[in-house]
Amino acid sequence: MSIIKKWGYILSACFVALLILLNLSQEQELEDHTPPTAEVEIVMDSLSDVAFHWEMTNLSSEQFHSRYLELTGEDFSQLKVPTGSYSSNIYHAEYTALVDLGAGVDVQTGFLAEIEEVRDGSEIHREFRQVYENTSYLTPEDADSTKLVKNYVIVTKHDKSRVQVNFSASADWLSSEGQHNYELGALSDEELRQQLWFPMESVDGSEKGYRRYFSGSGWVKL
Repeated sequence: MSIIKKWGYILSACFVALLILLNLSQEQELEDHTPPTAEVEIVMDSLSDVAFHWEMTNLSSEQFHSRYLELTGEDFSQLKVPTGSYSSNIYHAEYTALVDLGAGVDVQTGFLAEIEEVRDGSEIHREFRQVYENTSYLTPEDADSTKLVKNYVIVTKHDKSRVQVNFSASADWLSSEGQHNYELGALSDEELRQQLWFPMESVDGSEKGYRRYFSGSGWVKL
C-alpha cells in the first residue's frame, strides 16, 4: 500500500470519528438543556377594550397532569399523545394573563400548551407543538366579590409560533349592604361609568353592585 493511500485511510477514519463525537456532543447538550423562562409577546386586537399581562410557567410532568385534570376533569396519562424525536426537547407550560377590567377588578385567562425546542444548526428555537384548547379558562381573581358569566374563551393555534386568544364575558361586582371595602365601592358613579361599569342589583334586592361587559383578543408569540 502506498503512503498516500495509507494517509488517506487514516484521515478518513479521523473525519468519521470527529463527526460521531460532534453528534454525541449535540445530543448531550439537548439532554442537559433546561427550558428557559420565555418572554411572551402579546399583540392586542384594536377592538379590544381590556389589557393583557401575560406570563408563562414551565410545568413538570406531575404539575401538568394535575393541572390538566383540574381544568378538564380528564386524566391526561390515559390519552394518546405523540412523542418527540431524539433531537428535540419537549415540555409543558401554562400561559396565564391577568386582565384588568378597571376599578381594581381583575380576571385571569389561560391555557396549557406543549412546547418543543428544535435545533436549527447551532441555534435552538421554540415551537408550539400542542395547544390544549379544552384547557382554556376565564376566572375572577376575587371570587368572593366578582362573578363571571362567560360567553366563550377560544384558544386557536395558527402556526408553530402563534396562538390567538379570544374571550367574551360579563363581570358582576356585588356588594351586600354595609360592605364598602372594595375599590369599586369607593368610586363615584361617573368614574364607574367611565370605566364601563354600570349599576345593577340582585333579583331579591339584597345585593347591589355593578356590571361590565368585556371582550378581548390577542396573540401569544414565541
